[in-house]
Amino acid sequence: MTSDIHPAMPQSFDRARRISVVIVLLFDIAFWGSVVFLVAAPVAILFFLPGLAGLFAAEWAKYSSLPVADFSIGRRLLLAVVFLIAMAPKLFLFFHGRKLFAGFARGAVFTEATIAHLKALGFWLIASVVLGVTAQMFFFAIAEVRDTKFDMQITSLLYGAMTYVAAYVMAEARHIAADNAEII
Repeated sequence: MTSDIHPAMPQSFDRARRISVVIVLLFDIAFWGSVVFLVAAPVAILFFLPGLAGLFAAEWAKYSSLPVADFSIGRRLLLAVVFLIAMAPKLFLFFHGRKLFAGFARGAVFTEATIAHLKALGFWLIASVVLGVTAQMFFFAIAEVRDTKFDMQITSLLYGAMTYVAAYVMAEARHIAADNAEII
């Protein structure tokens, strides 16, 4: 079996390495921004929603038969949980994306860790679509939305499946290369 020590990358890979450093920085910003948003939004839903209801009550009334000001603490708690369910996979996507490109920045391209992060990206992209649709379903029920239009994100589901399969193919290619190296 081959180790995760990678051979010296060709000079042409330097550009990809530099771009990967920038992408890691963008993933860091997105991850920490999402963490802040993941904490701030439930707090706002739980404690400030009734006070803010006047700002968007007219617009809300177009979509729901339940006025925002009438949301009980139980409904607000359920909305916060639904929000967390919908957003949590995004954190995992940012985390694994950052790890993947950090590996690229170090020159680790076909390592087991890189493949694992790519596979995790595909899995969490699929999970984010499934959990997003589930969260929408619960949100529509909790908020008593009249006209439910689900955002299925079929493209994200397809990209997640393609990413997961590509990682699987890379893992199999790595195993075949390791077997061939043992024969020689």
